[in-house]
Amino acid sequence: MPVDWSAIMKAAGEVIKDASDQVIIQHWLGMDDVSAYPSIVDYVDRSAEGDVDRMDASLLAAASVSFFPQERERLVKFYAVFKIAEIFRFQKFRGFPA
Repeated sequence: MPVDWSAIMKAAGEVIKDASDQVIIQHWLGMDDVSAYPSIVDYVDRSAEGDVDRMDASLLAAASVSFFPQERERLVKFYAVFKIAEIFRFQKFRGFPA
């Protein structure tokens, strides 16, 4: 039976993208809020729509699973900033990730 390398490569690419989202989120967490908020807005403004969609899901998931109350609180604030920036960019509320 032949191996479907295209499916394997696509899956590997998604794993890499998800990991890069986590690196970006950790970078934002390493910043103070005054620096992080504009960085989040810049990400939303400059990223491709698919990347914004993926980060939407990644940021919401990170806020949902954080065990540390202070980190979780910051991630929720980051998510709110993200969604507001998204509204400004796309001129509508696009909902939450499925």
